[in-house]
Amino acid sequence: MEFRKTFKGGLYYMGFKEFIRFLFNHFLYRKVYKIGDEKILPEGNAQVIASNHQNCLVDAIAVMLSFKGPGRRPFFWARADIFAVSKILEKYLRFLGLMPAFRMDHEGMEDVGKNSASFDESYHLLKHGQSVMIFPEAGHQDKRFLGHFTTGYTTMAFKAAEQTGFEREIFILPVANHYTDYFGMRREMCVMFADPVSLKPYYELYKEKPRTAMREVNQLVRTAISSMMLDIQDLDNYPSIDFLRTNYGKTFAALSAKPYDKLPEKLTVEKDFVAALGNLEDQTRESVYAQAEGLRQSLEDNKLEFKSLKKKVTSAGTILKIIGMVLLFPLWIFSLWPNFFNYQIPKKLTARVKDKMLSSSFLLGVNAVITIPLFAIISFVLIWCFMTIYMAIIYLLLMPPLALFCWYYTEWWDALKQDLRLLKFHKKSKIATLQALRKDSEILEDRLWSIFKK
Repeated sequence: MEFRKTFKGGLYYMGFKEFIRFLFNHFLYRKVYKIGDEKILPEGNAQVIASNHQNCLVDAIAVMLSFKGPGRRPFFWARADIFAVSKILEKYLRFLGLMPAFRMDHEGMEDVGKNSASFDESYHLLKHGQSVMIFPEAGHQDKRFLGHFTTGYTTMAFKAAEQTGFEREIFILPVANHYTDYFGMRREMCVMFADPVSLKPYYELYKEKPRTAMREVNQLVRTAISSMMLDIQDLDNYPSIDFLRTNYGKTFAALSAKPYDKLPEKLTVEKDFVAALGNLEDQTRESVYAQAEGLRQSLEDNKLEFKSLKKKVTSAGTILKIIGMVLLFPLWIFSLWPNFFNYQIPKKLTARVKDKMLSSSFLLGVNAVITIPLFAIISFVLIWCFMTIYMAIIYLLLMPPLALFCWYYTEWWDALKQDLRLLKFHKKSKIATLQALRKDSEILEDRLWSIFKK
Protein backbone atom coordinates (compact mmCIF):
# COMPACT_ATOMS: atom_id res chain seq x y z
CA MET A 1 0.00 0.00 0.00
CA GLU A 2 1.04 3.59 -0.56
CA PHE A 3 1.85 5.60 2.57
CA ARG A 4 1.72 9.33 3.00
CA LYS A 5 4.93 11.13 2.19
CA THR A 6 3.98 14.49 3.71
CA PHE A 7 3.15 14.61 7.39
CA LYS A 8 2.55 18.32 7.95
CA GLY A 9 -0.71 19.92 6.99
CA GLY A 10 -0.62 22.64 4.33
CA LEU A 11 -2.18 26.09 4.40
CA TYR A 12 -5.70 24.71 4.03
CA TYR A 13 -5.19 22.35 6.99
CA MET A 14 -3.76 25.16 9.15
CA GLY A 15 -6.63 27.48 8.25
CA PHE A 16 -9.24 24.83 8.95
CA LYS A 17 -7.56 23.96 12.25
CA GLU A 18 -7.72 27.59 13.38
CA PHE A 19 -11.38 27.77 12.36
CA ILE A 20 -12.06 24.62 14.44
CA ARG A 21 -10.12 26.18 17.33
CA PHE A 22 -12.30 29.30 17.16
CA LEU A 23 -15.54 27.29 17.22
CA PHE A 24 -14.24 24.90 19.89
CA ASN A 25 -12.86 27.48 22.32
CA HIS A 26 -15.47 30.23 21.92
CA PHE A 27 -18.74 28.53 20.98
CA LEU A 28 -18.92 24.82 21.76
CA TYR A 29 -17.16 25.40 25.09
CA ARG A 30 -17.19 28.41 27.36
CA LYS A 31 -13.78 27.51 28.75
CA VAL A 32 -11.17 24.94 27.72
CA TYR A 33 -8.36 24.09 30.13
CA LYS A 34 -5.12 22.47 28.97
CA ILE A 35 -3.08 20.89 31.73
CA GLY A 36 0.39 19.52 31.05
CA ASP A 37 0.32 20.19 27.29
CA GLU A 38 4.04 21.00 27.56
CA LYS A 39 4.52 17.23 27.98
CA ILE A 40 3.63 16.67 24.34
CA LEU A 41 6.97 15.64 22.85
CA PRO A 42 8.63 17.97 20.32
CA GLU A 43 8.26 17.34 16.62
CA GLY A 44 10.23 14.33 15.39
CA ASN A 45 9.52 12.14 18.42
CA ALA A 46 7.42 9.04 17.85
CA GLN A 47 4.55 8.91 20.30
CA VAL A 48 1.37 6.88 20.61
CA ILE A 49 -1.26 9.04 22.32
CA ALA A 50 -3.52 6.91 24.51
CA SER A 51 -6.63 8.67 25.80
CA ASN A 52 -9.77 7.94 27.75
CA HIS A 53 -12.86 8.20 25.54
CA GLN A 54 -15.54 10.42 27.01
CA ASN A 55 -16.97 12.40 24.12
CA CYS A 56 -16.43 10.89 20.67
CA LEU A 57 -14.62 13.09 18.10
CA VAL A 58 -14.43 15.96 20.59
CA ASP A 59 -11.77 14.05 22.59
CA ALA A 60 -9.52 13.87 19.53
CA ILE A 61 -10.08 17.52 18.59
CA ALA A 62 -9.09 18.65 22.10
CA VAL A 63 -5.77 16.83 21.67
CA MET A 64 -5.28 18.06 18.10
CA LEU A 65 -5.71 21.68 19.19
CA SER A 66 -3.08 21.15 21.91
CA PHE A 67 -0.38 20.49 19.31
CA LYS A 68 1.67 23.61 18.61
CA GLY A 69 3.64 24.53 15.55
CA PRO A 70 2.60 25.46 12.00
CA GLY A 71 1.02 22.51 10.25
CA ARG A 72 1.93 20.00 12.95
CA ARG A 73 -0.75 17.42 13.44
CA PRO A 74 -1.38 14.11 15.17
CA PHE A 75 -3.00 11.23 13.31
CA PHE A 76 -6.07 9.48 14.71
CA TRP A 77 -7.82 6.17 14.72
CA ALA A 78 -11.57 6.77 14.37
CA ARG A 79 -14.63 4.54 14.19
CA ALA A 80 -14.79 2.88 10.77
CA ASP A 81 -18.49 3.46 10.11
CA ILE A 82 -18.05 7.20 9.52
CA PHE A 83 -15.69 6.42 6.62
CA ALA A 84 -18.47 4.47 4.91
CA VAL A 85 -20.86 7.43 4.68
CA SER A 86 -19.45 8.59 1.32
CA LYS A 87 -16.24 8.55 -0.73
CA ILE A 88 -15.96 12.33 -0.44
CA LEU A 89 -16.20 12.20 3.35
CA GLU A 90 -13.66 9.37 3.45
CA LYS A 91 -11.12 11.44 1.49
CA TYR A 92 -11.77 14.44 3.73
CA LEU A 93 -11.31 12.41 6.93
CA ARG A 94 -8.04 10.95 5.65
CA PHE A 95 -6.87 14.43 4.72
CA LEU A 96 -7.51 15.46 8.33
CA GLY A 97 -5.33 12.57 9.52
CA LEU A 98 -7.96 9.98 10.46
CA MET A 99 -7.63 6.22 9.96
CA PRO A 100 -10.51 3.71 10.22
CA ALA A 101 -10.74 1.48 13.29
CA PHE A 102 -12.91 -1.61 12.88
CA ARG A 103 -14.34 -2.81 16.19
CA MET A 104 -15.63 -6.29 16.99
CA ASP A 105 -18.61 -4.96 18.94
CA HIS A 106 -19.70 -2.67 16.11
CA GLU A 107 -18.46 -3.76 12.68
CA GLY A 108 -18.17 -7.46 13.59
CA MET A 109 -15.37 -9.98 13.91
CA GLU A 110 -15.11 -10.48 10.14
CA ASP A 111 -14.12 -6.81 9.66
CA VAL A 112 -11.54 -6.60 12.46
CA GLY A 113 -8.88 -7.93 10.11
CA LYS A 114 -9.26 -4.78 8.03
CA ASN A 115 -7.41 -2.93 10.79
CA SER A 116 -4.14 -4.26 9.34
CA ALA A 117 -4.06 -1.35 6.87
CA SER A 118 -4.38 1.21 9.67
CA PHE A 119 -1.74 -0.62 11.71
CA ASP A 120 0.66 -0.56 8.75
CA GLU A 121 0.09 3.15 8.25
CA SER A 122 0.60 3.75 11.97
CA TYR A 123 3.92 1.88 11.92
CA HIS A 124 4.98 4.05 8.98
CA LEU A 125 4.03 7.25 10.83
CA LEU A 126 5.78 6.25 14.05
CA LYS A 127 8.95 5.20 12.23
CA HIS A 128 9.03 8.74 10.82
CA GLY A 129 8.67 10.38 14.24
CA GLN A 130 4.97 11.19 14.06
CA SER A 131 2.15 11.07 16.63
CA VAL A 132 -0.69 8.55 16.42
CA MET A 133 -3.71 8.80 18.72
CA ILE A 134 -5.81 5.80 19.68
CA PHE A 135 -8.47 5.11 22.30
CA PRO A 136 -7.62 1.89 24.18
CA GLU A 137 -11.20 1.51 25.44
CA ALA A 138 -12.29 1.00 21.79
CA GLY A 139 -15.55 2.75 22.61
CA HIS A 140 -17.02 5.56 24.68
CA GLN A 141 -19.72 6.00 27.31
CA ASP A 142 -21.80 8.75 28.86
CA LYS A 143 -20.45 8.02 32.32
CA ARG A 144 -17.23 9.09 33.99
CA PHE A 145 -15.26 5.89 34.31
CA LEU A 146 -12.33 4.23 32.59
CA GLY A 147 -13.34 1.12 30.68
CA HIS A 148 -11.42 -2.01 29.77
CA PHE A 149 -8.28 -1.45 27.68
CA THR A 150 -7.56 -3.41 24.52
CA THR A 151 -3.89 -4.11 23.79
CA GLY A 152 -3.88 -2.69 20.26
CA TYR A 153 -2.06 0.49 21.24
CA THR A 154 0.80 -1.31 23.02
CA THR A 155 1.08 -3.77 20.14
CA MET A 156 1.29 -0.83 17.72
CA ALA A 157 3.99 0.91 19.74
CA PHE A 158 6.22 -2.14 20.24
CA LYS A 159 5.78 -3.37 16.65
CA ALA A 160 6.81 0.06 15.34
CA ALA A 161 9.96 -0.11 17.51
CA GLU A 162 10.61 -3.64 16.30
CA GLN A 163 10.41 -2.53 12.66
CA THR A 164 13.20 -0.02 13.33
CA GLY A 165 15.36 -2.77 14.86
CA PHE A 166 14.61 -1.16 18.24
CA GLU A 167 16.76 1.81 17.20
CA ARG A 168 14.00 4.40 17.49
CA GLU A 169 12.66 5.29 20.93
CA ILE A 170 8.86 5.07 20.99
CA PHE A 171 6.80 6.83 23.64
CA ILE A 172 3.22 6.46 24.86
CA LEU A 173 1.60 9.71 25.98
CA PRO A 174 -1.32 9.23 28.44
CA VAL A 175 -4.18 11.73 28.03
CA ALA A 176 -7.44 12.31 29.89
CA ASN A 177 -10.44 14.46 28.99
CA HIS A 178 -13.06 15.74 31.42
CA TYR A 179 -16.33 17.61 30.76
CA THR A 180 -18.87 19.43 32.89
CA ASP A 181 -21.51 18.09 30.49
CA TYR A 182 -21.30 15.89 27.42
CA PHE A 183 -24.20 17.55 25.62
CA GLY A 184 -25.22 21.03 24.50
CA MET A 185 -23.03 24.11 24.20
CA ARG A 186 -21.21 26.62 26.37
CA ARG A 187 -19.97 24.00 28.83
CA GLU A 188 -16.41 23.59 30.13
CA MET A 189 -13.82 20.88 29.50
CA CYS A 190 -10.21 20.15 30.26
CA VAL A 191 -7.63 17.98 28.53
CA MET A 192 -4.75 16.67 30.66
CA PHE A 193 -1.40 15.14 29.70
CA ALA A 194 0.79 12.89 31.87
CA ASP A 195 4.51 12.24 31.49
CA PRO A 196 5.29 10.21 28.36
CA VAL A 197 6.16 6.56 28.97
CA SER A 198 9.29 5.51 27.10
CA LEU A 199 9.26 1.95 25.76
CA LYS A 200 13.05 1.81 25.50
CA PRO A 201 13.53 0.32 29.00
CA TYR A 202 11.13 -2.48 28.00
CA TYR A 203 12.70 -3.42 24.67
CA GLU A 204 14.77 -6.32 26.07
CA LEU A 205 11.82 -7.66 28.05
CA TYR A 206 9.64 -7.41 24.95
CA LYS A 207 12.11 -9.50 22.91
CA GLU A 208 11.86 -12.33 25.46
CA LYS A 209 8.34 -11.90 26.88
CA PRO A 210 6.28 -9.57 24.66
CA ARG A 211 3.00 -10.04 26.54
CA THR A 212 4.64 -9.28 29.88
CA ALA A 213 6.22 -6.09 28.50
CA MET A 214 2.93 -4.94 27.00
CA ARG A 215 1.05 -5.77 30.20
CA GLU A 216 3.46 -3.74 32.35
CA VAL A 217 3.35 -0.73 30.01
CA ASN A 218 -0.44 -0.96 29.77
CA GLN A 219 -0.70 -0.88 33.56
CA LEU A 220 1.50 2.24 33.74
CA VAL A 221 -0.51 4.04 31.08
CA ARG A 222 -3.89 3.04 32.47
CA THR A 223 -2.89 4.14 35.99
CA ALA A 224 -1.70 7.50 34.64
CA ILE A 225 -4.97 8.11 32.77
CA SER A 226 -7.13 7.00 35.70
CA SER A 227 -5.25 9.31 38.08
CA MET A 228 -6.04 12.35 35.92
CA MET A 229 -9.75 11.73 35.36
CA LEU A 230 -12.86 11.14 37.44
CA ASP A 231 -12.92 7.35 37.40
CA ILE A 232 -16.10 6.08 39.08
CA GLN A 233 -15.76 2.29 38.98
CA ASP A 234 -18.76 1.55 41.23
CA LEU A 235 -21.25 1.44 38.35
CA ASP A 236 -24.00 -0.17 40.45
CA ASN A 237 -24.21 3.02 42.53
CA TYR A 238 -23.17 5.40 39.74
CA PRO A 239 -26.41 7.53 39.73
CA SER A 240 -26.13 8.17 43.48
CA ILE A 241 -22.38 8.92 43.36
CA ASP A 242 -22.81 11.24 40.38
CA PHE A 243 -25.68 13.04 42.13
CA LEU A 244 -23.60 13.50 45.27
CA ARG A 245 -20.45 14.76 43.53
CA THR A 246 -22.47 17.13 41.30
CA ASN A 247 -24.57 18.70 44.05
CA TYR A 248 -22.50 18.28 47.21
CA GLY A 249 -19.00 18.69 45.80
CA LYS A 250 -18.96 22.27 47.02
CA THR A 251 -19.76 21.08 50.55
CA PHE A 252 -16.86 18.63 50.44
CA ALA A 253 -14.59 21.38 49.09
CA ALA A 254 -15.49 23.59 52.04
CA LEU A 255 -14.72 20.74 54.44
CA SER A 256 -11.39 20.15 52.71
CA ALA A 257 -10.61 23.88 52.51
CA LYS A 258 -9.95 23.49 48.79
CA PRO A 259 -10.89 25.88 45.96
CA TYR A 260 -13.92 24.92 43.88
CA ASP A 261 -14.29 27.59 41.23
CA LYS A 262 -12.43 26.41 38.11
CA LEU A 263 -13.09 23.07 36.44
CA PRO A 264 -9.64 21.57 37.25
CA GLU A 265 -10.21 22.52 40.91
CA LYS A 266 -13.66 20.90 40.86
CA LEU A 267 -12.21 17.78 39.27
CA THR A 268 -9.61 17.45 42.05
CA VAL A 269 -12.24 17.89 44.79
CA GLU A 270 -14.69 15.50 43.15
CA LYS A 271 -12.02 12.82 42.74
CA ASP A 272 -11.25 13.12 46.46
CA PHE A 273 -14.98 13.12 47.28
CA VAL A 274 -15.67 9.95 45.29
CA ALA A 275 -12.63 8.26 46.87
CA ALA A 276 -13.80 9.30 50.35
CA LEU A 277 -17.27 7.87 49.68
CA GLY A 278 -15.69 4.60 48.58
CA ASN A 279 -13.66 4.41 51.80
CA LEU A 280 -16.71 4.66 54.09
CA GLU A 281 -17.83 1.62 56.03
CA ASP A 282 -20.15 -0.51 53.92
CA GLN A 283 -23.28 0.14 55.96
CA THR A 284 -22.69 3.90 56.12
CA ARG A 285 -21.85 4.13 52.42
CA GLU A 286 -24.94 2.15 51.37
CA SER A 287 -27.14 4.30 53.59
CA VAL A 288 -25.74 7.54 52.11
CA TYR A 289 -26.23 6.23 48.57
CA ALA A 290 -29.82 5.21 49.35
CA GLN A 291 -30.54 8.63 50.83
CA ALA A 292 -29.04 10.37 47.79
CA GLU A 293 -30.93 8.14 45.36
CA GLY A 294 -34.21 8.85 47.16
CA LEU A 295 -33.67 12.61 46.85
CA ARG A 296 -32.56 12.31 43.23
CA GLN A 297 -35.62 10.25 42.32
CA SER A 298 -37.99 12.65 44.12
CA LEU A 299 -36.55 15.63 42.25
CA GLU A 300 -36.89 13.76 38.97
CA ASP A 301 -40.50 12.79 39.72
CA ASN A 302 -41.37 16.42 40.46
CA LYS A 303 -39.36 17.71 37.46
CA LEU A 304 -37.27 19.96 39.66
CA GLU A 305 -33.54 20.67 39.59
CA PHE A 306 -31.44 20.38 42.74
CA LYS A 307 -30.32 24.01 42.49
CA SER A 308 -33.99 25.06 42.63
CA LEU A 309 -34.20 23.88 46.24
CA LYS A 310 -31.93 26.70 47.40
CA LYS A 311 -33.31 29.24 44.98
CA LYS A 312 -35.59 32.03 46.14
CA VAL A 313 -38.22 32.77 43.51
CA THR A 314 -40.70 35.61 43.83
CA SER A 315 -43.65 36.56 41.65
CA ALA A 316 -42.29 40.09 41.15
CA GLY A 317 -38.85 38.86 40.12
CA THR A 318 -40.34 36.32 37.73
CA ILE A 319 -42.56 38.97 36.12
CA LEU A 320 -39.50 41.18 35.54
CA LYS A 321 -37.74 38.26 33.88
CA ILE A 322 -40.75 37.67 31.62
CA ILE A 323 -40.78 41.33 30.63
CA GLY A 324 -37.07 41.16 29.80
CA MET A 325 -37.61 38.03 27.70
CA VAL A 326 -40.48 39.70 25.83
CA LEU A 327 -38.36 42.79 25.10
CA LEU A 328 -35.52 40.62 23.78
CA PHE A 329 -37.84 38.37 21.80
CA PRO A 330 -37.57 40.34 18.51
CA LEU A 331 -33.76 40.16 18.69
CA TRP A 332 -34.00 36.42 19.30
CA ILE A 333 -36.22 36.00 16.25
CA PHE A 334 -33.66 37.96 14.22
CA SER A 335 -30.84 35.78 15.58
CA LEU A 336 -32.55 32.55 14.52
CA TRP A 337 -31.12 32.96 11.02
CA PRO A 338 -29.04 30.91 10.49
CA ASN A 339 -28.50 29.66 14.06
CA PHE A 340 -31.70 27.64 14.14
CA PHE A 341 -30.42 25.58 11.21
CA ASN A 342 -26.86 25.45 12.59
CA TYR A 343 -28.20 23.72 15.68
CA GLN A 344 -31.14 21.75 14.33
CA ILE A 345 -29.47 20.15 11.30
CA PRO A 346 -26.76 18.37 13.38
CA LYS A 347 -29.46 17.50 15.95
CA LYS A 348 -31.62 15.84 13.30
CA LEU A 349 -28.63 13.94 11.93
CA THR A 350 -27.73 12.74 15.43
CA ALA A 351 -31.32 11.60 16.02
CA ARG A 352 -30.89 9.07 13.21
CA VAL A 353 -27.92 7.52 14.99
CA LYS A 354 -28.37 5.32 18.06
CA ASP A 355 -25.23 6.70 19.70
CA LYS A 356 -26.31 9.90 21.45
CA MET A 357 -22.67 10.61 22.36
CA LEU A 358 -22.16 11.74 18.77
CA SER A 359 -24.24 14.89 19.33
CA SER A 360 -21.36 17.24 20.24
CA SER A 361 -19.21 15.83 17.43
CA PHE A 362 -22.00 16.32 14.89
CA LEU A 363 -22.69 19.82 16.21
CA LEU A 364 -19.07 20.87 15.77
CA GLY A 365 -18.32 18.90 12.61
CA VAL A 366 -21.43 19.74 10.60
CA ASN A 367 -21.20 23.42 11.54
CA ALA A 368 -17.51 23.65 10.71
CA VAL A 369 -17.69 21.82 7.39
CA ILE A 370 -21.18 22.64 6.08
CA THR A 371 -23.69 24.92 7.78
CA ILE A 372 -21.62 27.90 8.98
CA PRO A 373 -19.67 28.37 5.70
CA LEU A 374 -22.80 27.73 3.61
CA PHE A 375 -25.13 30.09 5.49
CA ALA A 376 -22.41 32.73 5.83
CA ILE A 377 -22.02 32.80 2.02
CA ILE A 378 -25.80 32.82 1.45
CA SER A 379 -26.31 35.64 3.98
CA PHE A 380 -23.46 37.72 2.56
CA VAL A 381 -24.69 37.40 -1.03
CA LEU A 382 -28.32 38.17 -0.19
CA ILE A 383 -27.53 41.24 1.91
CA TRP A 384 -25.07 42.50 -0.71
CA CYS A 385 -27.67 42.06 -3.48
CA PHE A 386 -30.56 43.70 -1.64
CA MET A 387 -28.62 46.22 0.46
CA THR A 388 -24.90 47.06 0.31
CA ILE A 389 -21.61 45.22 0.61
CA TYR A 390 -20.88 47.20 3.78
CA MET A 391 -24.07 45.91 5.41
CA ALA A 392 -23.12 42.38 4.31
CA ILE A 393 -19.72 42.72 5.98
CA ILE A 394 -21.29 44.13 9.15
CA TYR A 395 -23.72 41.20 9.27
CA LEU A 396 -20.87 38.71 8.94
CA LEU A 397 -19.12 40.38 11.87
CA LEU A 398 -22.34 40.21 13.89
CA MET A 399 -22.91 36.51 13.24
CA PRO A 400 -20.74 35.21 16.15
CA PRO A 401 -22.32 37.44 18.87
CA LEU A 402 -25.79 36.75 17.47
CA ALA A 403 -25.09 33.01 17.67
CA LEU A 404 -24.11 33.34 21.33
CA PHE A 405 -27.17 35.45 22.10
CA CYS A 406 -29.44 32.92 20.40
CA TRP A 407 -28.08 30.11 22.54
CA TYR A 408 -28.17 32.05 25.81
CA TYR A 409 -31.73 33.28 25.17
CA THR A 410 -32.81 29.66 24.83
CA GLU A 411 -31.08 28.78 28.12
CA TRP A 412 -32.68 31.81 29.82
CA TRP A 413 -36.06 30.54 28.66
CA ASP A 414 -35.36 27.11 30.15
CA ALA A 415 -34.36 28.76 33.44
CA LEU A 416 -37.53 30.85 33.39
CA LYS A 417 -39.65 27.71 32.92
CA GLN A 418 -37.96 26.21 35.98
CA ASP A 419 -38.75 29.39 37.98
CA LEU A 420 -42.41 29.22 36.91
CA ARG A 421 -42.56 25.57 37.95
CA LEU A 422 -40.99 26.43 41.29
CA LEU A 423 -43.60 29.17 41.85
CA LYS A 424 -46.34 26.55 41.45
CA PHE A 425 -44.78 24.62 44.32
CA HIS A 426 -45.27 27.63 46.59
CA LYS A 427 -49.01 27.09 46.41
CA LYS A 428 -50.62 25.43 49.41
CA SER A 429 -51.24 22.18 47.57
CA LYS A 430 -47.55 21.65 46.77
CA ILE A 431 -45.67 23.67 49.37
CA ALA A 432 -45.38 20.62 51.61
CA THR A 433 -43.65 18.66 48.83
CA LEU A 434 -41.16 21.47 48.23
CA GLN A 435 -40.48 21.86 51.95
CA ALA A 436 -39.93 18.10 52.29
CA LEU A 437 -37.45 18.10 49.40
CA ARG A 438 -35.57 21.03 50.89
CA LYS A 439 -35.49 19.32 54.27
CA ASP A 440 -34.19 16.08 52.73
CA SER A 441 -31.39 17.97 50.95
CA GLU A 442 -30.40 19.73 54.18
CA ILE A 443 -30.42 16.47 56.16
CA LEU A 444 -28.18 14.83 53.56
CA GLU A 445 -25.80 17.80 53.56
CA ASP A 446 -25.62 17.79 57.37
CA ARG A 447 -24.95 14.08 57.35
CA LEU A 448 -22.13 14.40 54.82
CA TRP A 449 -20.70 17.27 56.87
CA SER A 450 -20.74 15.20 60.07
CA ILE A 451 -19.22 12.12 58.35
CA PHE A 452 -16.33 13.87 56.65
CA LYS A 453 -15.70 16.41 59.40
CA LYS A 454 -14.26 13.67 61.60
